[in-house]
Order: sequence, then C-alpha cells, then structure tokens
Amino acid sequence: MKTSQYILSALMLAAAVHASAQSKDGEKFAIKASAEIGLGNSISTTSTLPSSRKASAGDYGIDFGWTFFEKDRHRLEANIGVAYRSTSLTFDWDAMDYDYAAPASADMDGETYQRYYEIGYMSQKVDLGQIAVPVYLTYAYQCNEWLGFHADLGVRLGFKSSCKFKDVSGSAYSYGVYPQYDDLKIDDAYLNNFGTTNLANARRIAPEASGFSASVLVGVGAECRIYGPLAADVSFRYNAGVTNMFKEQYKNATSFSHATAPVNYTVDKGQAVKPATGYLHSSKQNQFSIRMGLIYRF
Repeated sequence: MKTSQYILSALMLAAAVHASAQSKDGEKFAIKASAEIGLGNSISTTSTLPSSRKASAGDYGIDFGWTFFEKDRHRLEANIGVAYRSTSLTFDWDAMDYDYAAPASADMDGETYQRYYEIGYMSQKVDLGQIAVPVYLTYAYQCNEWLGFHADLGVRLGFKSSCKFKDVSGSAYSYGVYPQYDDLKIDDAYLNNFGTTNLANARRIAPEASGFSASVLVGVGAECRIYGPLAADVSFRYNAGVTNMFKEQYKNATSFSHATAPVNYTVDKGQAVKPATGYLHSSKQNQFSIRMGLIYRF
C-alpha cells in the first residue's frame, strides 16, 4: 500500500512540475538575455597592404519581444534589443619594403631626402567597441508544450563606442639617401632614427571606425521551456554587413608618400606607425555565430 502511495505521490509531483513548465495563455511579452559568440572570421576585408587578417567578435545584451500574432502552433514576434559588441582585428605581414620623399621636418638638419624602409615583420591589433541594436521578426513553431523552433530576420545597427590601437610589434630598418650629396646613404642610428628599430616603441596613429554600421540578421534556433515562464534558447545567426565598420584613412596608397606610409618619421614626433585599418577598402561584418540565452515570458 505504501509503495502505491509513493508512486501516486511521485506521479502527482511530476504532473505538477510538468504543468508549471508549460506556456501560459496570454504570454504576449518576452525579455531575452543572451550572449553571442562569433565563429570564424567576423569581418570581411580588402586592403592595399599585403597582410593576413583575422577578426573575432562577441556581444552580450538584452532583447524585448512582443507576440502580435498567434494561432495554433504558429507565432509571430517583433523584437528590439541593445547589446555591447566587442571586435578585435589582428593584422600580420612578414616583409614590406618601400620609400618616400621625406620632408625637411624629417631631418635633423632640415634637409630633404628619400627615406627607405625595410619592414622585417609587423603585427597590429585594433579593438572596436559598439553599441548594437538588433531589430528583427521571429517566426516560431511550437512542436509541443516545452519545445519550439524559430527563425529570425531583421537588421543589426551598430554605433561606435570606442576604437583603440591595442598592440603593435615588429622591427624596421630605415636609411636615407640624399640626392643633393651625390646620393649619399646614411643609416647611422644617431641621425633621424635610422638603422634598425623596434616598432613597439613607435608612436601610434589612432584608428578611425565608422560611427554607424549596419548588417542584415538571419538566424534559426530552438527554445526549450525550463520551468514556469523561463526558457532556454540556442540559436545560430549570420550577420551580413552592408556598410563598412572602419574608415579608409589612406585611400589609393599603392605608392606611399610621407603622409600615407605605414611607418614614417619626423624629428619632433619621432617614428610613427599607422593603423592597418586605415588601409581597408572594405570592412563589412560577415559573421556566423552561436547565440545562447534565457527568456522570461509573461
């Protein structure tokens, strides 16, 4: 008798838990907290500099949803959210040689000359922070009382919050050739920062990101009811950029001048390294990501 009572009690408890985990009638609104992690390269780029490029990105934020249509197992939901998005770009190249006409401000004696650079290697890292605002529609199909699948379509708007030249490393050998002195070559370290130098010690020119960017958002996912109004969501998303994330600061820089050279020198400011992002023709978001979150429906 006791055994049957235990079994009956257990069944009643399981039924109560199961019932409490179901979707309640009238759940028109949702609050969705989530984290999104980029898979693979997150930005598609083209550049005048012969470098390898890779980018990683992720964000975390909160979305607000409103169910405006529901019939049988089908549901349509409008969503808007806000998130902080962090993107890191790394640029690497092995060697690069160039020269340019150095102005008088690049010589300790006020002479003009031809300055030559031989970049042994260089690596740069630039970090971009954005406030992201996703606006999208969700179509959901409820398989049963605890599991449903959905598809998302919309846009993601990005607003710059920070852009930093995070790191630089590498070495460069430079020298000057003076035509007015029968093409005299000078590479002594005491003069005009010639010779071999560590680029980590150079002054860094600030990168310039676009103040606004936009991408098309598409995704699919599954929502599983956990308990009561709480549900877990796992989605895969793809963001296809339609605008550039960085400004092209040095356009058409195939042959360098003092103003467009990746590394240059002046007496008063010393050696300077320009951000590799400034040479990007195109820098559009192109990210496949996984998104995990918790949903509270009411």
